Amino acid sequence: MSAKSIFVPLISPLDERSQICETSVRQLLHGSQPYVDGYIPCLTSGEGWRLGRRDWQRMLELTLAHAQDRTVIAGIERGTTAEVLEYARLAQELGAHGVMFTSPFAKGTTQEEIIEHYRAVHDATSLDIFIYNESALSGNEKSFETLMTIARLPRVIGIKDSPSQPRTQQQIQQLRAEGLDYFIGWEMSLARDLESDGNVVSLANLEPALCRLAIGARQQVVAQWVETLNGYFDLGADDWYAQVKKELKARGVITTDRVLAEEGAA
Repeated sequence: MSAKSIFVPLISPLDERSQICETSVRQLLHGSQPYVDGYIPCLTSGEGWRLGRRDWQRMLELTLAHAQDRTVIAGIERGTTAEVLEYARLAQELGAHGVMFTSPFAKGTTQEEIIEHYRAVHDATSLDIFIYNESALSGNEKSFETLMTIARLPRVIGIKDSPSQPRTQQQIQQLRAEGLDYFIGWEMSLARDLESDGNVVSLANLEPALCRLAIGARQQVVAQWVETLNGYFDLGADDWYAQVKKELKARGVITTDRVLAEEGAA
């Protein structure tokens, strides 16, 4: 990948029957396309850990159908390596350009187990792989040394970094030196001190133009603007995806602001 990029971690819009709504997906993508480089359906902002297989596949298919020439990276939020492998193979069959996933959902997962998790998916598919570094969903977090090891796999090309501890610019440069594009994963870090290759934040569902503007570091006015909207849209809430849906529904972009009640709801 080259230049700086914006990828939208899409919400999963539902219709009145609580099924993935094609009209809403189309309108959501149409409104953001002038400002973004691609989309990541079924990640955490898309309630990916709650999506049953049918809805996961439907959301990916609709994103691919309406993305035009934009890159589509399939988010996979499954708890085991076997499940991630199953969904990664399906994403490859459907035509996704890459996959993004985190570590297995288990506290106490060792760093070696995390490395083997990524290696297994890498070796079983031909897709580009993006690391999702987080701890809230998986219950564990990758050490910096683990990230560096994963980055050395040939087709691991990017990272959405949502660390629990602040990242340093030196660490970012080390990851980049291993061939990773570094994407900021927290709104609070946009337009501040870190130089990056772009961002993957929920705010892009609502304000893609601002996220494009915020791609550069050390922009105090832009950072303050992002901080204000982050609070206004309540993106720090545990159900931030629901807050995003409420605003998109109010704007007429999606037809309902329903959220998925539980995994496998279809």
